[in-house]
Amino acid sequence: MVYTKKRVLIFGMVLASLLMPIAVQAHVKWFTDPSVSDAPISLQDAITPTFLAMTALTFFALAFAVFLERQIRDTAWYKNIVGWFIARREYSTVVMRIGLGMTLLLSWQAETLLVPQLNLTESWLGWAQFVVVLLLLLPRTTPLAGAGTLFLFAAGVVEFGGFYMLDYFLFVGVGIFLLLAETENIRIKALRIPALYFAVGFSLFWVGLEKIIYPQWGLYVLEQNPELTLGFDPAFFLVGAAFVELALGYLLIIGLLERPLALTITLVFFLTTLIFGRLEIVGHTIIHASLIVFLLEGPGKLYPAPVDIHKRLPLRMAFASVNFLIFLAVLIVPYSLIADAEYDASADEQAQVQELAENNLTEE
Repeated sequence: MVYTKKRVLIFGMVLASLLMPIAVQAHVKWFTDPSVSDAPISLQDAITPTFLAMTALTFFALAFAVFLERQIRDTAWYKNIVGWFIARREYSTVVMRIGLGMTLLLSWQAETLLVPQLNLTESWLGWAQFVVVLLLLLPRTTPLAGAGTLFLFAAGVVEFGGFYMLDYFLFVGVGIFLLLAETENIRIKALRIPALYFAVGFSLFWVGLEKIIYPQWGLYVLEQNPELTLGFDPAFFLVGAAFVELALGYLLIIGLLERPLALTITLVFFLTTLIFGRLEIVGHTIIHASLIVFLLEGPGKLYPAPVDIHKRLPLRMAFASVNFLIFLAVLIVPYSLIADAEYDASADEQAQVQELAENNLTEE
């Protein structure tokens, strides 16, 4: 009993220390005035001693997370909690239907697309969101709602650009989850769980990269809410928050500690509502729904989580840590290159507009 209590205490302390910076993990785009015309910092400037230290810390923290997961998964209290959620697994689709319906209604009322900040320029897209809400009312039409969600995301890519919309890639996972909700093929239906894990995890990871490449956006939020830094230097805190977000997204992708993470993240996001208010609720409703689905479904039934490829503890620890470095390198390089390209394209467009204005003024 004493040993079990110690493991619970260690588990709680690790989660608390890991998630302390999560309060700044709102999409900073919602609370500032971002633009691809803002200059991103170069990859060389982004890789600071703090960045390298956080990378190393995350490397070892992920290995310890594997060890921690092995320690708690066979305890009686954890099995009881998991059993309670499994008994209610049948409600996962209903939860997602309600979460997406609330999200789309809030966006429709605010005249935005899917989330705050994506202001509608075409009114018919707002009504398309409303139609998707109606399709969510019945189980038979839920797959159509899933297809409609994928359409709305594609419309966002056309309207705002793929680079911008990758922040909201989670809607692709939500769309697939609902699209496959009523299929009778068990193996195909089971694909919706790993799809949702990957999509939500990728969105968290991508937004974490944003805090590294566009630090001015996050620093602005911290300047407006200095209590979020917990007394740390804002620049240091922002990098720490970015790596927490990177780690959380990555853990969801590889399927490690999925239920504890889902519960902790959704509780903390509810707490941040006290700081950011209504906008936080509008933007995170669909994330809460996804996290509740993770609580109910766990890793899923048929398809093993990536981390479960290895059964031996040393191999699982190496898999989690080494692949994080690979995943980080694979994504941060194109993120930086695309950000630079977007900035250059924006600068060229502004120069052309200015030149055209000067020519018109000369002709007059």
